[in-house]
Amino acid sequence: MIEEIIEAGRYAPSSHNSQPWRFIVITNKKKIKEISDNVKTWFKRRLKLGYIIGLFNKKIKEELASAKNRLNTDKDLFFYDAPLLVLVCAKKGRFAGKDCSCAAENMLLAARSLGIGSCWIGFADLALSKSRKLLDDLGVPKGHELMATLVFGYAEKFPEKAFPRKEDA
Repeated sequence: MIEEIIEAGRYAPSSHNSQPWRFIVITNKKKIKEISDNVKTWFKRRLKLGYIIGLFNKKIKEELASAKNRLNTDKDLFFYDAPLLVLVCAKKGRFAGKDCSCAAENMLLAARSLGIGSCWIGFADLALSKSRKLLDDLGVPKGHELMATLVFGYAEKFPEKAFPRKEDA
C-alpha cells in the first residue's frame, strides 16, 4: 500500500514534467513520535509570542486557545500516532511548491481509495523547515525545502459526507 501511495505521487502532473519532488518515507513509530515532539516543542515556543499578538487579533486568540489544548497533552495530536509519515521536498524552484502540492494531493487521494486515512500537517511543514539540523537528520537534501508533511494510517471512521463548502468558491 505504501508503494501504491508513493507511486500515485510520482505520477502527479508537474510543470514541464520536471517531477521535482523527493519523497522521504518514515515508518519507524519511535522516529515519527520524535519528529512530532519536535513540532510540539517548536510550537510551544511560538505560542508565547502569539499571546501578545492575540491581544490585538480575536481570530489568532481563538486559534491559540485551541492550539494550547493540543500542546498540553502526552498524546500525539500533531501526527495522530500515524504509522506512516511522508515528507515531500524539492529543490527551490518557480513551480516546485505547486508541483509538490499536486504530488501530495495524489497521495492523499490514493490513500483514500485504499481505505487509508491521511492528513497534510501544515504546522509540521512550518516547524520542521526552521531547523536545518532536523532536516538533515530526516534526510532532506541540502538545497531542498520541505513542501508537505503527510501522515497516513487506518482511520477509525471516514466522514459519511463531505464537509460543507463555501458558496462563493
